[in-house]
Amino acid sequence: MTQGLQLGKLLREPLIHFLGGALLVFGFFWATGTDRDPADYAIIIDEADISRLTAGWAANFRRPPTQDELDGMIDKEIVEEIYYREALRLGLDRNDPVVRRRLFTKMRFLNTEETAGEKPSDMVLQQWMDDHPGKYILSSQYDLEQIYLGQSAPEDIAQVIERLNSGEAKSADIAKPISLPATLSKASSGAIDRQFGERFTKALEALEASQWQGPIRSGFGRHLVKITAKTPGKQAQLSDVRQQVSNDWRAAQNAAAEARSLAKYRALYDVTVAGRE
Repeated sequence: MTQGLQLGKLLREPLIHFLGGALLVFGFFWATGTDRDPADYAIIIDEADISRLTAGWAANFRRPPTQDELDGMIDKEIVEEIYYREALRLGLDRNDPVVRRRLFTKMRFLNTEETAGEKPSDMVLQQWMDDHPGKYILSSQYDLEQIYLGQSAPEDIAQVIERLNSGEAKSADIAKPISLPATLSKASSGAIDRQFGERFTKALEALEASQWQGPIRSGFGRHLVKITAKTPGKQAQLSDVRQQVSNDWRAAQNAAAEARSLAKYRALYDVTVAGRE
């Protein structure tokens, strides 16, 4: 009698129920001769999937799909899911650089998803600017004219400059043809860099706004330059570069989030590299 009561009590224990369920699953795998989990072979197309397929069709064709078109999309979805799962079972995702890169990209996205929606306040952005003072400087701006001389300046260049400044010669009489603007208005140093090259822009920094001067070199050859207005560079205000500061701050947050995630994952792995101690 006592043994029967103890057995009944034991059979009511949750641990016994769990072990019994595990044995049933193991028995199924043994009886069918396979190690597959039945849940892995269940494909469910729910209302959310149908809404997604319908919305995708409407976005492409500007109308909802007919029932036949929707049934075709659902059948294709099922086929893709079957092939996807079977490919994973065969290990076709391994040692494939395209799949590897795609999964790497998705994991990076997941690791930074929490920070992606953050909207920094002006106080946060201003602090970021204060911590990186040399990064946000408004470049100098120029109003200027330039005359392209070619690869070398004429021997009487001093006389040419004098005639230009006195008005005896016109720039059109001297300039050689080239696909560069003859005049620039409120052009930043960066914009001038892109057109004439950094060497040309650096030479402008040493020139005062006055008369024709030169020659100075660009990536194309030599030029005479007349600066008519020059606004020196200065430290930017947040209102001037808000989007750039916001982008830089967000990139830094994403990088930090990714570094934290990688450190967590890396701690789980024992990595061996040939040739490394």
